[in-house]
Amino acid sequence: MAARRVDPDVLIVGGGPAGAAAAIQCGLRGLDVVLLEREGAPRDKPGEALHPGVEPLLGQLGVAGRLDAVTGARHAGVWIEWAGGRRFEPFGADAGGPWRGFQVRRRDFDALLLDRAREVGAETRPGCRAIALQRGADGRWRVETTDGPVACAIVIDATGSANWLARKLRLRASEHSPPLVARYGYAEGSCPARDEAPSLIGEGAGWTWTARVAPGLYQWVRLDLEERAQAADPVPAELRGLAPRGRERGADVTWRLSAAAAGPGWFIAGDAAAMLDPASSHGVLKAIMSGMMAGHLSARVLREGAAPAEAVSAYREWLEGWFAADVARLSEFYRELGVSGFAAEAALA
Repeated sequence: MAARRVDPDVLIVGGGPAGAAAAIQCGLRGLDVVLLEREGAPRDKPGEALHPGVEPLLGQLGVAGRLDAVTGARHAGVWIEWAGGRRFEPFGADAGGPWRGFQVRRRDFDALLLDRAREVGAETRPGCRAIALQRGADGRWRVETTDGPVACAIVIDATGSANWLARKLRLRASEHSPPLVARYGYAEGSCPARDEAPSLIGEGAGWTWTARVAPGLYQWVRLDLEERAQAADPVPAELRGLAPRGRERGADVTWRLSAAAAGPGWFIAGDAAAMLDPASSHGVLKAIMSGMMAGHLSARVLREGAAPAEAVSAYREWLEGWFAADVARLSEFYRELGVSGFAAEAALA
């Protein structure tokens, strides 16, 4: 067995889309990378819907041509029923025809990205967790892991809600919404209405998303915007006659922004850096973008001699800018439902 590299340029903690995208970008730029993933292998999780805008990014990462192998369904837009109106909202079109989104199988999609990371030279360590870190006098990090110590120049945190690096650096995240918990699950059978396109329905103080994610398999997501109004049965009526697959689950999707998403020798990417609820419609897209940006800036510093302070400033400005724009858009979206607590003008104060 080949000896493991213990002195990479970059250590990435977390093997989801943000971490894998960062690893691929670093590998393509000639950096030595070690990626830690505490799970032994990718697992099923929400976030199957990908906007067509993700395809050029996946092309840059070298996996766009492999999407068919992990895609369960395609659609040209979404049915939206909101504030009393119903409309079909297409993604767009060009000379080649309508743009179509992807419903990917997340387990397979995440595995695809990790395979690509290994192809470009990243060393991945499944079942390995980061435990502690400290910075040496030479400016390099020493990270203790369950598989031994790793020394590196830059650490990228892509651990999602675990927020490993933020906790170690004692960084606080600011919250910009009321507490939000999305409930979700899967159902097997036939629902012809959802075979054509997903549906987003806002009613009362919440919304429900329904989509076919693979032949004979549908996902639902329910978000109650006011805790006291939580639906007793979150499963949408059109899926209640189908057979549930697995149990209902929940995820904290309160809007959060890290107090500092980058610093000298470190970046925070994906949901660990910024979290919005699924109505933002592009969580995986932004995870991939943030991972690519963190990888690109790491290479700028380590390979091109860019000033670390400039890389930190560029990353934070970019991340905070898109977060503010999405908060403004989502706040308006929810005001149409008459829900309070999402005032865009106060969100980033």
